[in-house]
Amino acid sequence: MNHESKYQLVFGDVNETLLLVAKDRFFDLIIADPPFGISFSKSSHEYGASDYHLYKDDFTPENYYEFSKKWISNCYNALNPTGSLYIISGWTNLQYILNAVETTEFHMLNHAIWHFSWGVYTKRRFVTSHYHILLLVKNPKKYQFVKQKHYDEDVFFWKEYNRGNDPHRIKGHPCQLPIVLLEKLILTSSSVGDLVGDVFSGSGGTILAARRTGRDVIGFELREEYKTIIEEKALFGKKLEKESVTTTLDKFLDKEDS
Repeated sequence: MNHESKYQLVFGDVNETLLLVAKDRFFDLIIADPPFGISFSKSSHEYGASDYHLYKDDFTPENYYEFSKKWISNCYNALNPTGSLYIISGWTNLQYILNAVETTEFHMLNHAIWHFSWGVYTKRRFVTSHYHILLLVKNPKKYQFVKQKHYDEDVFFWKEYNRGNDPHRIKGHPCQLPIVLLEKLILTSSSVGDLVGDVFSGSGGTILAARRTGRDVIGFELREEYKTIIEEKALFGKKLEKESVTTTLDKFLDKEDS
């Protein structure tokens, strides 16, 4: 991998900025981790800590559906003809995202699950320990898909990973996906030198994962107070060390094959 990733961060409403940026170059892959619409509260879990900045997460069901329709449609129009979109979602408002997808021309290839082992303890219901991952493509006959192992199932689980030992997790943003997951999505559905869109950038994890895998990347974030968090996590202005270029996913796959 000889390509040195170009990266950029754009602030503003993604529904206003995404298509403007795509005029210069269509995206090969977009990864979206949108607000879940579950009304984060300062009283919930670690989010009440002073060093976490909560984002607006209050939606009525109707508003969430309309919001989802708009940004998913804009993602479709921002992709090249063989491009793909990953949507990562909790279960609470998944129905509205699925309904919104049905209003577009996207084709769903997979409805995958990321299972994790650190769900918040509950007394009177099962502990939530998974996220949903939708893989959507514009052209079901022509798209990028490179399996990362021979028998690559649609349930992802890394037993070595949890929030407590995530080396890339930083203070500031309440919702951060593991780099090992983001690298898997990027390596599966894009090539070195491709352009990745990181809509709802949050903490900048997708920007970091794209840089580590040799993809160009543009992050889109509404709230400018996340700027320093994103720049710190995605190592803005810093050249990645040689050992950082070996992806996190490589290390996990080596363990599985041994």
